[in-house]
Amino acid sequence: MISARKSSKGCLRGFLIFAAAAIVLIIGIAAIIALTYINSLPTLEELSPSPIAQTSKVYDLDGNLITEFHAEENREIIPFSSMSDNIINAIVSVEDKRFYEHQGVDYRRIVGAAIADIRAGELAEGASTITQQVVKNIYFSHEKTWRRKINEALIAIQLERNYTKDKLLEMYLNTIYFGTGTYGIEKASEVYFGKDASDLSIPEAALLAGMVQAPEVYSPFNNMESAKYRRDHVLKMMYDQGFIDSSQYMNSLGVPIQINEDGINISGSQSGRLAPYFIDFVKQQLYDQKFNDYDVFKGGLRIYTTLDINLQKKAEQAVKTVFPGDITPSYSLICTDPANGYIYALIGGKDYAESKFNIATQGRRQPGSVFKTLVLMESAIQNISAKNEFDPNGPITIDMPEGPDWIVNNYGGQQFGEKMSIEDATISSVNIVYAQLIMNIGAENVEALCNKMDIFDIGSNPAIALGGLETGITPLDVSKVFSTLASGGIYHKPVTILKITDARGNILYQYDPEEEDSSKRILEEPVSYYITGILKKVIEAGTGRGAGIGRPAAGKTGTTSDYKDAWFAGYTPELVTIVWIGNSESSEPMEPINDRVVVGGTYPADIWREFMTLALQDSPVMEFTAPEEELVDIEICSESGLRPVFWCPEEILVWKIFLKGDRPEYTCDIHNKVEIPDVISLSINEAEPIFEELYTEITQVHEFNDTYNQGIIFDQSPPSGSFLESLTGEKLSVILYISKGEQTFNMPDLTGLKLNSAKNILSALDMDIDSIVYEFSELEPADRIFGQTPVKDSTVTKSTEVKVFISKGINPEGGIPDLIGLTEEEALSLLSSSGFENISILFEESQEEIEKVFSQVPDSGTVYNKEAEIILRISRGIMVPDIIGLELEDAVTVLEDLGFEVTVLPDGSSEGIVSSQDPENGQYLNYGSSITIEIEEAIPPEEDPGE
Repeated sequence: MISARKSSKGCLRGFLIFAAAAIVLIIGIAAIIALTYINSLPTLEELSPSPIAQTSKVYDLDGNLITEFHAEENREIIPFSSMSDNIINAIVSVEDKRFYEHQGVDYRRIVGAAIADIRAGELAEGASTITQQVVKNIYFSHEKTWRRKINEALIAIQLERNYTKDKLLEMYLNTIYFGTGTYGIEKASEVYFGKDASDLSIPEAALLAGMVQAPEVYSPFNNMESAKYRRDHVLKMMYDQGFIDSSQYMNSLGVPIQINEDGINISGSQSGRLAPYFIDFVKQQLYDQKFNDYDVFKGGLRIYTTLDINLQKKAEQAVKTVFPGDITPSYSLICTDPANGYIYALIGGKDYAESKFNIATQGRRQPGSVFKTLVLMESAIQNISAKNEFDPNGPITIDMPEGPDWIVNNYGGQQFGEKMSIEDATISSVNIVYAQLIMNIGAENVEALCNKMDIFDIGSNPAIALGGLETGITPLDVSKVFSTLASGGIYHKPVTILKITDARGNILYQYDPEEEDSSKRILEEPVSYYITGILKKVIEAGTGRGAGIGRPAAGKTGTTSDYKDAWFAGYTPELVTIVWIGNSESSEPMEPINDRVVVGGTYPADIWREFMTLALQDSPVMEFTAPEEELVDIEICSESGLRPVFWCPEEILVWKIFLKGDRPEYTCDIHNKVEIPDVISLSINEAEPIFEELYTEITQVHEFNDTYNQGIIFDQSPPSGSFLESLTGEKLSVILYISKGEQTFNMPDLTGLKLNSAKNILSALDMDIDSIVYEFSELEPADRIFGQTPVKDSTVTKSTEVKVFISKGINPEGGIPDLIGLTEEEALSLLSSSGFENISILFEESQEEIEKVFSQVPDSGTVYNKEAEIILRISRGIMVPDIIGLELEDAVTVLEDLGFEVTVLPDGSSEGIVSSQDPENGQYLNYGSSITIEIEEAIPPEEDPGE
């Protein structure tokens, strides 16, 4: 029994020893295998993390987000510091509540999950920690195998040793999927709540944390009930784990879910988004700058553009104002800043969802008369003034050296006057004038001008003057032309992208106009201003009147044949805007819209007006800046190159433009010499038109001439056949001597002169005395002229016969002249002139006029010896008597008897004694003179009292 027991004990011991040895061996082998497996795993440095795609963002001019570019994963990576505590707490509570306790692997959770997997017969239950999920998202695929699980656990332990918990949470929250193509907490916050991750509230953080398990199931976009249920569950876990208190928990449960309604639309597509054509153009610019698809859609680029959202919205509003309903044609609008080339607004078509083709940047259309602007620019470069005139009427046929003749007509067959200036042809868009103009300046020069502004494939056929280009031109290209004019002649390359950075803000590209050589002068500033002045008139009075906005603006209309394309291109000092309307998918003519034809001056001008009015409504009115020195239009003689004179043939006169300081100062020295014609024997009326044709001024000198009749030219200076030269272009001048006929003048007074003196006077007048008569005369002394014919002051000529009468002295016997009524002086003079010298004068009282002769002896007419005495009596008048002391009645009688008139003072009817008289007695007065007397009234005698 004992030996049997010992034998059995020895067997058991041997078995146990063997079993122990086997277990040790197995453990050793397992350890060797584990160590070999662990050693075969790469280190963190050796692992290559899968690239994490980040969404690229596009911003407008003011830094507002416009859109995003992303592929499958719409993500934006942010640092841990930009994540709110609420989302950290929510994620930890629902995804890994022992996150801050384990070292990468949660063994308790692994055991629980393993039991569940054994029961399910597959890997059904997840036991991964947040750290393990980081490993899965960054380093490994998402396949569910034991090998991947082991690898995750081992790498997770390495991560925990190398990174902080905060860094691991940052990595996790930047990589997990939140549904709707959205990855990472920042993008999820934006999509679902329209805010940054740093601003998430407790209920918002709970909703997003709850979505991680099944994003599409718990998405509020898909199922609001499930989303709320899951959110509330996460809130409960946060409360249970102490991340929020009871008050926060209860309050959060009552908060309704407010989602970002626009979030569902955030994707890579531009349909229904603002400025989709602009964004496509930006994308193309990125490719042109050598960014690839990965950079654009996964590289997390930050692209800062020139788009002005306000102007873009106003552009779209302007189109809707003009076309409130759907129309058949498409349209395009592009707005740029002439100062720098920035594209502020862009509409590339009628409907982006219908057609992605960007007419603004890709649509090469025929420009119609808009292209006349380039012809005008080139003509100004060649100093051709817009005042030059052409025959504007057609049709005309232009002989082309190569190819068929070019037949040109005006729009609608319009007819005008005989001549039209280039300026007027621009304002009215007259084809015939511009066809002739381009033949003068050369179509190849216009093409070269286009090339300078990066506009190519224009062709050099003269038909480009009317918009007949080889392959057409885009609205963007047209904007280059008008921006150049608006900027004072400087071309700025169109700009859409100002800066590109990576997601961390490192600058990858910065627009620098100097480094990129993005601008160059195409026109001198005065030339640009000159053209602007003409294009302003297109809006003020021409085909672009419909584009008037009540402030300085310039522009040009354009319409192609059969109404296939209609343009309006215009600018102010602040903005340049190009509008195009047409059928983008075909070359079919446009039908009238609302019974109104579609031409440049109708709907395109309307859209331009509406947009520019909105765009500039808050801007002060600006004038186009005049250059320091403006261009002036100067007409010159094409042969001399100088200012024309009157005599330059009209057919060689042309208008040129010059800076004021460079304009020619001198006049033509070829056609400024004129041969003077012979006009002698012509009347002045006949000579005047001859000299008018020679632009020669006449100075008339009228002189008496015995040979030529009155009004006939008898001499000229300079003489005929000589040449006059105008050094200043002013009128020449000649002097014409015109006959006044034979000279007439007043006959001079010869009386009283001796003969020689009279002859000298007449000789000075080229006259002579033809007849002399000597007679006795009492009028003049001997040898002096006492009479003449013609009498003095009568009209005579040099040929008038003159007869004079010369005195022989006084006849010794002569009649006594009548001296009655003469004064003493007059009587003595007359008697003396008659030869009477023996004269006696007596002054006597008389009723005749005082100091006049009232008596002569002998009487007048008596033939009397001139030596005998003649007696003259001269009146003294009547002497005033002394009447003082006389009775009034007596005094009056005395005075009236002498012929005086009497005035009595104080009363003529009074009686009394004369007390005074005026004049006094002794003075002499003329008969009938008045004498005033004063009287004293008589005092009646006193009565005897006794009677």
